[in-house]
Amino acid sequence: MGKTMLVLGANTVISQASCTVGFSPTNTEQQFNQQLGMLWLPLDDKRHAVCSPAYLHETKDWASLDDANNPSEWRLDLDNLFDKQGVHFLQLIVYAYHTPTLNLPAVEFEGIHLSIDNEQIHYDFTTQERHVKAAIVLEIYRRSGQYKCRALGETSTQGLDSLSQRVQVAIDTRPPQTHEQIQSQNQQIGSESRQRPPRQVQAGETWTGTAFAIDPYHLLTCYHVIESAQRIGIRQQGQPDREVQVVLSDIGSDSAIIKVSEPLPCYLPLASGCSDWLGETITTLGFPLSGLSSQLQVTQGCIAALTGFGDDIRYMQFTAPIQPGSSGSPLLLPTGEVVAMATSSFAHEHAQNVNYAVKFQLLSALLTSAGISLSYLDNTQSATKVPVSPTPLTTPQLSRQSRGALWLVGCQG
Repeated sequence: MGKTMLVLGANTVISQASCTVGFSPTNTEQQFNQQLGMLWLPLDDKRHAVCSPAYLHETKDWASLDDANNPSEWRLDLDNLFDKQGVHFLQLIVYAYHTPTLNLPAVEFEGIHLSIDNEQIHYDFTTQERHVKAAIVLEIYRRSGQYKCRALGETSTQGLDSLSQRVQVAIDTRPPQTHEQIQSQNQQIGSESRQRPPRQVQAGETWTGTAFAIDPYHLLTCYHVIESAQRIGIRQQGQPDREVQVVLSDIGSDSAIIKVSEPLPCYLPLASGCSDWLGETITTLGFPLSGLSSQLQVTQGCIAALTGFGDDIRYMQFTAPIQPGSSGSPLLLPTGEVVAMATSSFAHEHAQNVNYAVKFQLLSALLTSAGISLSYLDNTQSATKVPVSPTPLTTPQLSRQSRGALWLVGCQG
């Protein structure tokens, strides 16, 4: 079989679902994992993110690398991605790492050579303009039972912020050393990292957290709340206790989806659009220190930073006071929308109310990964969706309309 040379806009068949994609930069003075980054972005049929991307610094079971330190080839398991996670399109994006240090020269992306399907397909992409920071260079999709790839060349001189808003997922363009710093200091702030050992519990040991309903049968909480639990139940004043099952959990974002068998009375709306919420007032509802009181508690603060510790874009920082048991509490905007979920605090004698929450974009991606769509829910269902208010609500108003969606989570080891 002869080799296929793709040109911009052309497509061709990929012969097998387990395929390779080799890559090298046009500018030989640049290296991937040094100045340039790369990610695979899985999209649904509406071109919204299905799950978090695979990066050079964070590979997936469906996208692995030949060499983590000096990568030159991806190994893709397309059946795993398309069949099991409902993916319709898989895009390959190349970008210059974002470094905010002003005394560094700006890195630009100039082009890339790709060899696909065990080097049977080749594509040379070169940018036609200056100051390019990112480019979508390849798309893989499936038609009539066959995988195909299409050569693309959509470039941006502004980076990936606009794409992030379009596909509704946070995209991380920070250099590798940033991630190494975050991983080395994650334990200090008590956040859940991939290197943290599993929670060690005694048989019969109990603990609590918070969860909030996101549709008639599903709730969101933190991974560390339900981790190592043999039995999980939820409780709300005036409602019967319910047992729940874990649908999906993700230690990387410290998030989990749990499910009940009978419909819940009401559920909260996730925020749906990106905005500059820095300084915005937020309200949290949860069940902290449940050993002292099982009553729902309300605190108020503001969004203090749009990133988490070490500029981690998966999280935001907020000032509303939280305590053990608050994990899983929603952060509500004055409109009643959930903008994030409380996950951890920075415990330090000189720092007060330095708390972190996972953003709604990751929560939405987690729901999509589990096949849960919020697009078609309305109040004709067995549960009532808390409405989004066109005008800002007071804290008592937010509490009254949202409290029915909040549940105390009880776990037993």
